[in-house]
Amino acid sequence: MSAFVAEAKRLSSFAELDFSDINATDLSGENLLHLAVAWENHSIAAELLKAGININQHGDLGHTPLHEACAKGDLEMVKLLVHAGADLFALTEGHPPFTSARYGGHDHICDYLSVEMKRAQEREQATYLRARIAQLRREIDRLEGQLGAARA
Repeated sequence: MSAFVAEAKRLSSFAELDFSDINATDLSGENLLHLAVAWENHSIAAELLKAGININQHGDLGHTPLHEACAKGDLEMVKLLVHAGADLFALTEGHPPFTSARYGGHDHICDYLSVEMKRAQEREQATYLRARIAQLRREIDRLEGQLGAARA
């Protein structure tokens, strides 16, 4: 399946949503910022950020828009998101955006993020620990949901 077809299918999952809520998500938890990042549309991403969209929304596999931008290798989008306050330490099912960039072979993004992550940790040393706790809480909620479904 081509990337275009995959993105078109994603868009159709938003068709039923009430767009009066800027933070509406599809069934996987992705919001419009995820789509703007996927389509590498910087101007729409900037408008969504200005309108107050949830910059750290966890979507498919826990990926935030920053994870997606890092995986795509889009340094301009990464910088836009970081400057708008994206969580540099947000965890998917275990890894931060830096790892998404590393897996994609995007060393230029890793170089940029390593500096920004160091700055963030210097400002507040518990940043990574809070991200890990949040990720563990999401995993607990997911497992409790599975347990509840199994009991039903």
